[in-house]
Amino acid sequence: MTESILSSFRRLRETTPQRRIFTYVDDIGDDQDVLTVEQLGQAADRVVAALRAWGFAPGDRAILVYPPSLDFIEAFLGCLAAGVIPVPVYPPNPFKLKKDLAGFASITADAGARGALTTTGYDRSRSVGAVTTLISKDTPRWPALPWHRTDRLRDPAGPVVWHEPARLDQPAFLQYTSGSTATPRGVIISHGNLAHELAANATDLGLGPHVRGVFWVPQYHDLGLISVILSTIAGNAQTTLMSPLTFLQNPAVWFDVMARVRATHTAAPNFAYELAVRRTTPEQRARWDLRSLRTVMSAAEPIRQSTMDSFFAAFAGTGLTRDAFFPAYGLAEHTVSVSMGGSSVLRLDTAALESGRVVESSDGVSIFGCGRVTKPAAVVRIVDPASRIPCEPGEVGEVWVDSPTKGLGYWGMAEQSYETFQARLAGGYDDGRGYLRTGDLGFFHDSELFITGRSKDMIIVRGRNLYPVDIEDSVRDCHPLIRPGGVAAFGADIEGSEQLVLFVEARRDRPSAAEADEIVQAVRRRVYAEFQLGCHAVVLGRAGTVRKTTSGKVRRLACRQAYLSGEVAGAPTTIRVARSASPLEVP
Repeated sequence: MTESILSSFRRLRETTPQRRIFTYVDDIGDDQDVLTVEQLGQAADRVVAALRAWGFAPGDRAILVYPPSLDFIEAFLGCLAAGVIPVPVYPPNPFKLKKDLAGFASITADAGARGALTTTGYDRSRSVGAVTTLISKDTPRWPALPWHRTDRLRDPAGPVVWHEPARLDQPAFLQYTSGSTATPRGVIISHGNLAHELAANATDLGLGPHVRGVFWVPQYHDLGLISVILSTIAGNAQTTLMSPLTFLQNPAVWFDVMARVRATHTAAPNFAYELAVRRTTPEQRARWDLRSLRTVMSAAEPIRQSTMDSFFAAFAGTGLTRDAFFPAYGLAEHTVSVSMGGSSVLRLDTAALESGRVVESSDGVSIFGCGRVTKPAAVVRIVDPASRIPCEPGEVGEVWVDSPTKGLGYWGMAEQSYETFQARLAGGYDDGRGYLRTGDLGFFHDSELFITGRSKDMIIVRGRNLYPVDIEDSVRDCHPLIRPGGVAAFGADIEGSEQLVLFVEARRDRPSAAEADEIVQAVRRRVYAEFQLGCHAVVLGRAGTVRKTTSGKVRRLACRQAYLSGEVAGAPTTIRVARSASPLEVP
């Protein structure tokens, strides 16, 4: 029988209270903080008692604003145990509020939060940051919201009774989407959604008390929160965590820790494996024994064959093999996973793909399979997004999914929730199901799901359907001065027709005029050679030119808006805006 995460943790607390459940390492990979099951339970008790004393009632929303730490986990579990709905967010930099605060304020207002929970250290930094920005008239101000510190709470005076949801369809927490194609929206994840997801993960990934996971993915992102932290709380692993900043500054720490604890599972987006090759040395890799790794998941962004080829070649001496590679696909609206365990790579004819057909070709574009749909009671259909008619085999369409892990909808957005979470097939194809429209395009091949891109990101130029990620992948290595991860391709309406625009970040803050010319021309030549297409504009800039979400995904809509509004032309990060006289111009 499906049980809530609170019931799962309560049983864990009764049976194995002294088992180490979470370890947090510092920036050199040494153990910094540890939580046993009982210690986590006691910390949650303190949070429950405090929330009630602060006036929070079941159903109230609490914004969780935490730097990477175990404090976040204690607060999240405490909220669930109090019946309070936690809303995890990216913690704004108190000293860079112009950059971070707008998104935070939007989420706070949308969720109707009663208060914010944080640590003493962050709250002090917030206060100092607020004082230092008082003299600036255009600096945004923190929303009016009570702030509460949870890291130095006293033990409750007596036993704490945990709230248990009356029904599994009650909201457990709000997961705000990354906003890669729209303003972030709060997905309502129910206790039942979460219970089914954790059970499916345990089966698909072979999880249990024997599993040793090492992860750095952000705690506020669905992959880090649900697949890592909440899965561990349910008893599915012993988990070692580190800050994402630790990984970004020194990727070797990730592998140091995995080798030390004999990790069996890890997960990261594609860019992490690319960074691992560039930022670790042969000498470092020679000392790592990674034979214990059974699952190396790649998720949350498109997988590039060149990245995985170079990664497994570079790490061959560690004992890590491709058998451990585990592509997966999911989204916040589906409590993360849709398919898992990809095992195939297809090379597809580019021209056919642009017209929505799947045709294999030895010299085509490579697409990784994202695995099969193994979740109990899940149904996934490939559907024409305009007609709502199921696609024929070999056709690309929108991925629609219905399962017990489909979220309840978007918080406070009834109409959009119905359109997105209760989509029906057209006419005689209607099977009575209300499907989640993922917004992702894909197809099935030999029962494996392949994702080709986002429907909202599609660039349609003169009748051709172009995938931005294909253009970005092509351009990223056309010149050595292009910054890794620093390319965004998108379509813009220019005088009534869609044209291709690229944002490209340079490795150097101040490349010479000749170097800037070389980069722009290299981009134009590559796009024309690969896609027979001219670029309306190439915007060359410094780091930050390409708009991204807090989880590192390219925000192509935001890039488009910045270009069309003229914002990018005067931005301090912009080096050059190079426009063509004609979209048909041959470089």
